[in-house]
Amino acid sequence: MNKADILKRQIEAIENSDGSEIKSRFMELFGFECGATNGRNIRNRMICKLQEIYFGGISDADREQLAKLAENDPLSNLKTGVAKPRKMSRGTRLRRNWNGADYEVIALSDGQFEFEGEKYRSLSAVASKITGTHWNGKKFFGVK
Repeated sequence: MNKADILKRQIEAIENSDGSEIKSRFMELFGFECGATNGRNIRNRMICKLQEIYFGGISDADREQLAKLAENDPLSNLKTGVAKPRKMSRGTRLRRNWNGADYEVIALSDGQFEFEGEKYRSLSAVASKITGTHWNGKKFFGVK
């Protein structure tokens, strides 16, 4: 039996596994638990890893070529001149309706935020105060 046949059998086993088996096999392949994602994504990731194990990963020459291409791509996350996130101007008002109540936050000049007369260090802190659970503040207020 050659590598391709063995890989094909491994892929079929992954495709026919249930959720608990997939999580166990993922742990064997990667050495850590899979994140919260759907089964299709986990299976695809595992199949790619098996292909890498049986046939090898990307060559150093190809990796260098991809890095050179990324240097010239303005959308690449490898760019060294990545724009820094802009700070909100003092007085910017962010509004959000949550569970039927309207909330307003005001950006202060020191990078903090005012909510109901109190200062908060981040939008996430305000969002957590409003909801009672952890939130990404920018996402909660729709500025991300």
